[in-house]
Amino acid sequence: MSELMDIVDENDNVIGKATREKIHNSQMWHRGIHILVFDSEGKLLLPLRSSRKDKFPYTYDCSVSEHVKTGEKFEEAAIRGIKEELNIKCPKLKRLLKFRMKYGPNDNMISVIYECHYLGEIDINKIDRNEIKKIEFLPLNEVREMLISDESKFAPWTREILKWYFNMPSKLERLE
Repeated sequence: MSELMDIVDENDNVIGKATREKIHNSQMWHRGIHILVFDSEGKLLLPLRSSRKDKFPYTYDCSVSEHVKTGEKFEEAAIRGIKEELNIKCPKLKRLLKFRMKYGPNDNMISVIYECHYLGEIDINKIDRNEIKKIEFLPLNEVREMLISDESKFAPWTREILKWYFNMPSKLERLE
């Protein structure tokens, strides 16, 4: 069964509900979260999207990217997403930004970016292989260089989030 998500207006007011498939085949606004996970050395966790992903397989994604389910709060979705995708608990999520962006022709999202510093080990055998092919912790200067030299290595939303993070021009529209 397909997950239900809230439909929102451009200001994040809930105006209805629909399935993920219906929302992604329309111009409806919906909600998502992204988490940037850093290790003890300040390296950023970048997962490579699985070949099973319907959009942008084999591109780097935010450490965690997740849709917000109907009735769920942004932070609840972040906690759920980090557990489902990486099988970890983050000791503290820091909210960085709420924004809206057109992720694609029919994919309009209002999202929140969180930051997490995770000091433990991530067990590669316990990550969701339907979501993630592999994970890498990369120094921020390397991530920035990759973004500048070949931005097609990143899923479009990740590209724009990282541009914002590095104070480069980005398509993110700040909401708060």
